[in-house]
Amino acid sequence: MGNKHSTEYGGIFVQTSKAYYFPGEIIQGTISLNITKPGYPGRRLYISLTGKEILHGAFDINENSDDEGILSTNTTQKILKSEMVLYEFQQPTIPMGQFTTSFTFQLPSNIPGTYNKIHLSGAFERIIYKVKGYVVATKGYKTMSHIQQIQIREPIYYPEQQIIGDGKVGDNGYWCRQKGSAQITAVTDRNVYRIGEAIRILIEVIDDERFQKPEKIIIQLENITQYKYKNNIETKTKIITEEQIQTTTKKLGSYKVLNQQEVVLFAQLKNHNNNDQYNMIQPTTNGDIIKTNYQIVIRASFGISCCNQSECLELPIQILSSTVLQQQSIQPPLGWNPIQLNDENLQLLAAAKQSGTSLQSYSTYQKTLQGRNSYHEQQESLRSIRVGNSVRSIQSLNYQMN
Repeated sequence: MGNKHSTEYGGIFVQTSKAYYFPGEIIQGTISLNITKPGYPGRRLYISLTGKEILHGAFDINENSDDEGILSTNTTQKILKSEMVLYEFQQPTIPMGQFTTSFTFQLPSNIPGTYNKIHLSGAFERIIYKVKGYVVATKGYKTMSHIQQIQIREPIYYPEQQIIGDGKVGDNGYWCRQKGSAQITAVTDRNVYRIGEAIRILIEVIDDERFQKPEKIIIQLENITQYKYKNNIETKTKIITEEQIQTTTKKLGSYKVLNQQEVVLFAQLKNHNNNDQYNMIQPTTNGDIIKTNYQIVIRASFGISCCNQSECLELPIQILSSTVLQQQSIQPPLGWNPIQLNDENLQLLAAAKQSGTSLQSYSTYQKTLQGRNSYHEQQESLRSIRVGNSVRSIQSLNYQMN
C-alpha cells in the first residue's frame, strides 16, 4: 500500500484507485490529512508522480558461458517527473481536523513497464513508479509524506495469435560424422503469455534420408536483456528453461517424419534454495537503459557433443506480469469523518470551533454558499498536472474509506 509517514502532528495518506495501470491510462486517487495536533507549519499540500530506471551494482552478462563479463555501474535515468501544489492553506499552520481531496492525471503513452530484478550479488535492475503526497514544513519540522507505488504493465505489442516457425536446422558435418539436417515446423498456441502460464508448442521434424538425422530436439525459453549505460551497450542472454524430445522414425515417401508432438514450457523459473526474489522472471519491458525480450529457440542435436550446430528456429514472444493483487484499502483512524479540503469548509471549521458548535450544524448555512462554491470549483478545474504531453484537470471527489 505504500509507506505511511506520520509526525507528532498527524499523518497523510495517498491511495490510487488501483495498483496497476497501462501506459496512457488515467490515474485517479485521493489524498487525506489527519491532523491531530495544532501548530504544524506546512502551508502547501503537494502531489507528485515520478518514474525512473536504475542499474546498480555488478552484473554477470555471460551467465551461460565460461567467459568473464562483468558490468559494473550505478546508472539512474528519469522517465518522468511531475509535481504540483494540490492545495494551499491560507493560515500559517494546518488546522486540526480530517481533510480529503482528489487528483486525476494521465500517464504518457510511451513509458516502459515496471521491472524489478535482484541479483545474488546485491545488484539490481529496476523500473519503478511512485505517487507521493506530502506537506513540506518549515525548517526544524518533519516532512509529512506518504508514497504509493504503482505498477505499469507493458502494453501488448501485437494482437494475440499463433506463431509459426518453419526452417532447416543442422550443421556442416565434421570428421567424426556426416552432415546433419532436419526440417522443423513449430507452432505456438499464442504469442503473449503471463508469468507462470504454460507455453504450448507443436513440433514436427522431417528428416531427409541423405543426411544424419537428429537424435533429439531442444526447445528453450531464452531471455535477451540489453543494458545501456554511459556510452556503452551490453547484451545478456540467459536460458530460462529447457525441454528436450527424443526423435522417433516414421516413413513418409523418401522422407522420415521423426516427430510430431506437443512440448510445454512454463514461463517461470524454478525455485533455487527457496529464495524467490533471485529467480523471479521479469516481464518484457522496453526501457531506455533496460530492455528485455523473450524468444523460443528450437535446436537439433545430432548426437556428437563436440559438434554443436549453429542453426536454429527463433520465435519471439511477449511475457506480461502476472495478475496483480487487488488494491489494499487503508484502515482509517478511529472517528474518521473527513471533510472535503477547500477554502469554504476550512472557514466553516474555524467558525464552528470558535462557537463550540459542530461542523454538521453549519450544513444549512453551507447550502447558501452553493453559488460561490460553483465558481470556486470552476477555478479549481483550471489547475492541472502535466505529465509528458498530457494535461488532466484536478477534480474534487469525496474520499471513501473502506
